[in-house]
Amino acid sequence: MNGEVVGQVKSKAEATEIISGAEKRLTKILGYDYSLGGAVSVSADLGEAGSRRDEVETAIIAGVSGVRGMYAMEVGGEIAGASENPEELFGVLKDIIAEYTTENTTDIKFMDNITVRQAFVSADTCMDMSLLRTLLEPSNKSSKYALTVESTRKERRTEDVPFTIEEREDDTIYVGDSYVFTPGEHGQTLITESNTYINGVLRSALVLDSVVIKAPVTQVVAVGTKPLSRSVSASAGGYIWPAAGVITSGFGYRQLSGRAPEHHKGIDIAGVRGQSIVAAADGVVTYAGILSTYGELVKIQHGNGDETYYAHCSRILVSVGERVSQGQEIAKMGMTGNATGVHCHFEIRKDGTPVNPLDWLP
Repeated sequence: MNGEVVGQVKSKAEATEIISGAEKRLTKILGYDYSLGGAVSVSADLGEAGSRRDEVETAIIAGVSGVRGMYAMEVGGEIAGASENPEELFGVLKDIIAEYTTENTTDIKFMDNITVRQAFVSADTCMDMSLLRTLLEPSNKSSKYALTVESTRKERRTEDVPFTIEEREDDTIYVGDSYVFTPGEHGQTLITESNTYINGVLRSALVLDSVVIKAPVTQVVAVGTKPLSRSVSASAGGYIWPAAGVITSGFGYRQLSGRAPEHHKGIDIAGVRGQSIVAAADGVVTYAGILSTYGELVKIQHGNGDETYYAHCSRILVSVGERVSQGQEIAKMGMTGNATGVHCHFEIRKDGTPVNPLDWLP
């Protein structure tokens, strides 16, 4: 072949078989049907058949242009790349392993069938290690050579321990009202896990240990038991009730859903939209309009220095400076401003300080 003797065999038939075997291997190496044609000649000669068949076949393949003997990396039985130095191929694999290794990694491996061996490869086989690295990259979904890396990490994380809520009855608070006496605090648990990752994505977790490092603090809530209902129609001198209905929130500290505890400066009397609100005592209107969270608000100044508030009205029927009489209709009940239902928020202020209206109403 190419003017050189590549081997001696015992017969022409054996030589033909060797050539056919070489052509099959070359077809696989080059990726297309390959024929040696007249590139290999066979002639009779005296002597012994001193060459092994595989040696002759290898010598023929080595003499074909475009075929090189190198160290090849196979992934799943297919050659992904080649190099004259096998350490270059192993270096690419080490780089990928390093990419998926952390300080918590306890085990890491490829899940693919990877071999590095001497082999004949075509000239167009990838021999650029940077390109080979890209072909093998686990995240390269377009490459049929993309590897799969399985790693195990021993990792720690913290997890909240929810606090419990303890309710304590309080007869100084009206039914339906409550406030947080002791705020609750979540505790914390330190969890040690053995986590399995595939190409850096968590696939499974095994809890190895769990230790409470901070105990939760129980939230204590004071819950009102004081009755809400009051008669609102009778007058016994002094103030009268501004509206008929049921007290839904009393005077003093309370906590509404999702809010911090607050001091409620009056009482809430629930009713229906458009229900009459009357002056609790004789006086002069000092405010009639919208005021912040009160919504539509009427203020009445009384001769004794007291002032009363009537908030969340749907309609105001009096004007500033107007003198009103006890029992005179001054507004209609509504839910303007910061209100979650139709009611009249009623306050009595003495020298500017809110006091409990229930202490002054019949």
